[in-house]
Amino acid sequence: MQLLSLDNLISALFVMIAVTMTFIIAIKSYKSYRETKATLTLIITVSSFLVAIAMIFLTLEKALLIETLSTFNTALALLSGSIAIVISGLAVLAFCIFAYEMAFPKRTKVLAGLSTIPIIIYLYFWLNEATISLPPPPYEVIFLDKFGFGLKITPLIIYFVITPLFSVPIIILFYYAIKIRKESALKSKRAAGLGTGGLFLATAYIVEIIGLDPAYVVIIVICRFFFVISSIFFYWALFKLKSKE
Repeated sequence: MQLLSLDNLISALFVMIAVTMTFIIAIKSYKSYRETKATLTLIITVSSFLVAIAMIFLTLEKALLIETLSTFNTALALLSGSIAIVISGLAVLAFCIFAYEMAFPKRTKVLAGLSTIPIIIYLYFWLNEATISLPPPPYEVIFLDKFGFGLKITPLIIYFVITPLFSVPIIILFYYAIKIRKESALKSKRAAGLGTGGLFLATAYIVEIIGLDPAYVVIIVICRFFFVISSIFFYWALFKLKSKE
């Protein structure tokens, strides 16, 4: 059995810390929602749970692929990766809705509906076109072109779909932080903190989904550390600033 290398151990540690902190955020947010019944709190609760679960399945995928000699592990890794893709798509949508509700509460439903369209397209490629090959090994993800459009999912397509999805809520949060700065310094800082956390999360997630050559191990480890930085910013913005009110 192949042992984990130092970089894989460090990466796993970073992700475990991030997952733990994200679950803490979700639990604290849920407790707060039970008291306040605030819509924003409910959205951040759902979003946090989805992000934490997606990170668990992404980590499971990477861990299973380390043992390349096990065909069962490889198939299970591909399944875990597909589940992570679906859950993370829902998490991105929840993050978008959170930003809309904070900055444009009267337009949340319309904007959420528009954001759902590219997410459905994104998930379609994985759920309808990506299939796991059956035995005999090797197992692999096969991307089909069932309708003959000549369009198959690639890392480049993933990048140009996911990047705008993540960029929209981040830009909105920074915009709201600037807009509200004179009215409420606290709300401005909170929005800026959430936007910064979203930026680190988006960077780490995009790199994780697209994938980098193993030769860029330092960049991979740094980007996984971004998960931790992201959770720190989210926790600070949601709870530490609140305690100063």
